[in-house]
Formats: sequence, C-alpha cells, structure tokens
Amino acid sequence: MKDRRHRMAKRPMLAAVMLAALAATPALAAGRGDGRDWNRGGDTLTGAVGLHYGAIGGTGLSFRMPLQWYLYAQASGGIWHSGDDQRHNLGLQLHYLLRQDSHLRLFTSVGTGFYYHRQRVGEPALDAFEAKTDWNYGAGIGVEVLQGPRWAWLAELDFVHQERTGNTTVAPQLGVHYYW
Repeated sequence: MKDRRHRMAKRPMLAAVMLAALAATPALAAGRGDGRDWNRGGDTLTGAVGLHYGAIGGTGLSFRMPLQWYLYAQASGGIWHSGDDQRHNLGLQLHYLLRQDSHLRLFTSVGTGFYYHRQRVGEPALDAFEAKTDWNYGAGIGVEVLQGPRWAWLAELDFVHQERTGNTTVAPQLGVHYYW
C-alpha cells in the first residue's frame, strides 16, 4: 500500500515535467529556424499592411515601408460614417530602429496625426453640424515582435501633445501588420 501511494505521488510530478517540456518545445523550435527572423537573407520583410490604433499614428488601415534598413515610415488612417456622426483621421510616423534581433525590434518613433469629427447638433431638419479638428504631435518608444513568418504586432508608449486641448499625455499605440 505504501509503495502504491509513493508511485501515485510521482505521477503529478511526472505530468508537470512532461507539460513543462512540451511547453518549452515551441520556444526551442523558435530559435532553430521556424521562419521567424527579421534578419534572414533574401527575404527582408520590408513592406507591410495591417491595422493600427493610436493618437499620433492614426487609427485604421496601416501601411509600413522602409526608407533605409533602420528607418521605417508608417501611414495609417480611417473613415467612419454613421448617420449623423462622421470621423476621419490620418497619422504619419517615422520609426528609427534602435535594436533588432531575430524576433524583436526596439524603436523610437516620432509622428503627427490629424483627427476630424463632424456631428449633427439639434434637430435633423435644421441640418446643423458641429465640426472639431485636432492635430496631435508626439514621440515615444516601442517594440515590434515577429509572431509568425510574416505577422508582427507592435506596441508603443508615446508622449502626445493635443493641439485642441493643449494637453500633453502619455498614450499607448497598438498595431498588427503582415509583411511581404
């Protein structure tokens, strides 16, 4: 009976060791050529299309293009119309690579974003609209992680100055891109 309890006590430990080894397998494979590498020769993963959300980088469809191997330009924007509410935005950014390894890019960014919001006020029959515009300027730091052979996500933390309110705040920006 004592021997049986001893064997049963070993099973959870064996299961935990097997789960840990199984969980480490993708991490080990990632370092051995799973196709995820910013620095691979012949396929430099230069241009990209994706989605971006941010105060200076724009919100909506995003395009990234290299100016040099260490300098990327990004343009993002979108148009949302729903009845009496119209919103437009366009953001332009430059990303300067500080560090790049096989799966991670550390960069600093600078950019500007233009936001336009037009909304009906009062009765629909009056056809009266109120329009607000806002220019945002800012700079910050971010990381971009190569998630698959061509997919990457990025996260930034930027100091953003909003022209309309005069406030300067820290704001996050997020994006996901497909590289060709």
